[in-house]
Amino acid sequence: MIGVLAWPLLFTYSGFAGDWMHHLWFMWHQSLSIQSGHVPSFFLNTSYSVFNPIFAFYGGTLYTVTGTLSLALGEAPMQAYILVYVLDFAAVLGGWYWLGRMAGLSRWLALVPGLIFATSAYYLAVAYVLGDWPEFTGVSMIPLMVAAGLSVLRADRLRIGAAIALTVSSILFFGSHNITIMLGLTTLAIAGLAIVVCVPDARRQITWRGSARVAGVVVPAALVSAWYLLPAIIYASRTRLGREYAHVHESLHATSKLVAFEHLFTLSRASALATPSPYPFAVSLPLLAIAWVLAGILILPWGGSNRMWRRLLLVCMGVASLVIVAMTHVGVLLALPRQYTLIQFSYRLESYVLLALCAAVLVALVLARGSERRLRIWTWLAIPVCAVSLIGAIQQLRGFPYPGQDRYTALDSYAEDSAGNNEDYQDPSAPILPRRKLKTLEFPPSTVYNDRVSVSVRMRPGTLVATNIAAGSYLLEVTGAKPVGVDSENDDLVLSIGDGGERHADEAGAPTQPIPEETISVGTGNSLPIVLGRLLTLSGLAILALELLLLPACRLFVARRANHRRVVATTDQHRIKAG
Repeated sequence: MIGVLAWPLLFTYSGFAGDWMHHLWFMWHQSLSIQSGHVPSFFLNTSYSVFNPIFAFYGGTLYTVTGTLSLALGEAPMQAYILVYVLDFAAVLGGWYWLGRMAGLSRWLALVPGLIFATSAYYLAVAYVLGDWPEFTGVSMIPLMVAAGLSVLRADRLRIGAAIALTVSSILFFGSHNITIMLGLTTLAIAGLAIVVCVPDARRQITWRGSARVAGVVVPAALVSAWYLLPAIIYASRTRLGREYAHVHESLHATSKLVAFEHLFTLSRASALATPSPYPFAVSLPLLAIAWVLAGILILPWGGSNRMWRRLLLVCMGVASLVIVAMTHVGVLLALPRQYTLIQFSYRLESYVLLALCAAVLVALVLARGSERRLRIWTWLAIPVCAVSLIGAIQQLRGFPYPGQDRYTALDSYAEDSAGNNEDYQDPSAPILPRRKLKTLEFPPSTVYNDRVSVSVRMRPGTLVATNIAAGSYLLEVTGAKPVGVDSENDDLVLSIGDGGERHADEAGAPTQPIPEETISVGTGNSLPIVLGRLLTLSGLAILALELLLLPACRLFVARRANHRRVVATTDQHRIKAG
């Protein structure tokens, strides 16, 4: 199944649409930063600008992990990029399979929820049409994270396999895509609260010891991404994306037609292509799976031991319905806190509809276990439902437009301005100065090493210069000059030479003594959010490493203790018999 879904990645030589090449290019640049400085960078340096803080606000850990993998494979960014895509498919299929097996489904039935999710139109569109690799990775980790979390929660002790799965999935989930983190945690919180309130039998299975074990893995795994998430949270309001969000509302309205009824509830995966749109991809829901679950509600058993599963089914369908309402009504989204309006496109919520729907499929299959003829017939109907979904996925994969560029040479020929010209995270909150009145000081990207650059200039103290530095002053440490604002043309940083005064060399009364030479140095800042974020990341890594080292020792201790008890019990029995 993984081979079917990933065959365009594995057996074609071209790139894909959307931001597919962008993320590959970003990851490659992060690998170069790690190679030169041995630590990840906040910044992207291109001919367009230097110190562009893309990694400080977006997917820093995912780019770092994959960039490190690229170096481990012998500087192979394309192979590492494709491998993570394949692992994403494996995570989503494996996570759903694990959940099914824990719920008591047979090997074949446990495949059904994951197959429906992985072959859904929107999930494949995120990978191949939108090319939004961080979102795709974040969503793919949710089923595995939930499955591993439930395994740790229900077990009598922390087992190394489940702990590693929960650690890896949590690190990638919290380190991939900020919007996915917000929407994913919100959906899980709503579903979890509904289960706690409405399903007492499930609530009684939650123990304090199990919850502590889950928190002991998930919290330090989340802290691994604190090096960029904490500055992103603190400084988000000072970025262009965080301040000038009127265009985000326009995007919500402009794309709302894509999730109209006729596009969502259709068997065709090409319905969105019939409407002129800059977003030519399918968003159709797995309609047959929805009909199959709704039909099952009418015939599935209710009483006795099935009551818990029946309530879980209603909770899953209720969450799916709630997300559909929010997705298809922009007014509902705009009424939520501002952070939710920054999702830009309401169709992003479809991933969480699919998650709730596939959870409903899993619960319905659990309820259908039995010998009644009608339940057996209903269960066997899952085969044509999965077959139609798989056939639709194959047709969708064959129909994707490919740019035609050889992706293995794309890193050399890829235009920098198409990816490096990203102004979302520049600082428009600083004073804006007219560029035409400023001198210019350019820092060539080749001179930036290990997130630091120095240049010597001969300018009078107080001279204002426009630079090609894209980061805000809150992310930088500057010596020999003082950040005083941004230029009016592209919001790049403006520096005041020397003491930071406001005198200009061409003003009347300017001093006539020789112009001194000033060395200007720019590097990563040491503000509290940056330092604290790094400390939290190191703490998270240290805790995870300690847990990984202690788990085998604890396992050996438990085994020896159990063996000692058996020996004592056997000895006591012999004494009783001898007595």
